[in-house]
Amino acid sequence: MPRLAASILLAACLLGGCQSQDPTDRQIFIGKWQSSRLATPLYLYENNEWEIKQDDGAVLQYGLWEYKNKKIIWSHKIGNRLEYDINSVIMATPEKFQVRESDQTITSFEKLD
Repeated sequence: MPRLAASILLAACLLGGCQSQDPTDRQIFIGKWQSSRLATPLYLYENNEWEIKQDDGAVLQYGLWEYKNKKIIWSHKIGNRLEYDINSVIMATPEKFQVRESDQTITSFEKLD
């Protein structure tokens, strides 16, 4: 009987029932983050806006973000055109997440708040 229970649990995880390895809840990303690539914090908001903002409140860059299919899709305006940056999320917890950039490097984000 224990083997049957273990088999059912394993099958449920393989079929997507174990959420700890696949963060599907976008709420995990909302907050103030320190990126391994930036000196200035990144803010991800509930309304899907993001900002890179200094401590004095000055916004250096902003746009929209979306979490979908294990990817974060960043959008921002450069000149008259809208650009998108799509990064695969390779791990995520409430305290830290990592994405794979288009150049295959990994950027880490540590929660500040």
